[in-house]
Amino acid sequence: MSPALETTWLFDIDVLIGPAQPVGTGPAGERTDYPIIGGSFAGPEIGGVVLAGGADYFLLRPDGVGVLDARYQLRTTSGIVIDIHNRGLWVPNDAGLAKVKAGGEPAADELYCRCTPVFHAPEGPCDWLNRIVCTGRVTYPRADLVRVACFRLL
Repeated sequence: MSPALETTWLFDIDVLIGPAQPVGTGPAGERTDYPIIGGSFAGPEIGGVVLAGGADYFLLRPDGVGVLDARYQLRTTSGIVIDIHNRGLWVPNDAGLAKVKAGGEPAADELYCRCTPVFHAPEGPCDWLNRIVCTGRVTYPRADLVRVACFRLL
């Protein structure tokens, strides 16, 4: 039997989002864009702010599963700008799915939401981010706040 994957916590990203921008329904599902308007990130080795200007291009599939596709930038406290592309799945359980179908939002214990952040950092002190694989746990502390706990796979 293979050993379990190990991780180490890198940082938490608190992403502030603006009002939902409905795009419409297509063959793959209902698309809603959530503009990224700011935020912060912090961990033991790196921290800074989330720059305004990105978005999460969220797709709610007909089966009730959401596909996260967020692109935005982080700026470290030393001024380095890092691109992040964060894809993932937003999966409500049966109780959460019933709330979604009724036009509501699932509670925290009714939702499984995980992602795979990929970073693009310029050469220099943060370029190690270009050579790691990460996973993230996504939570929604408030309607305008998405928290991504980022972990490096060892």
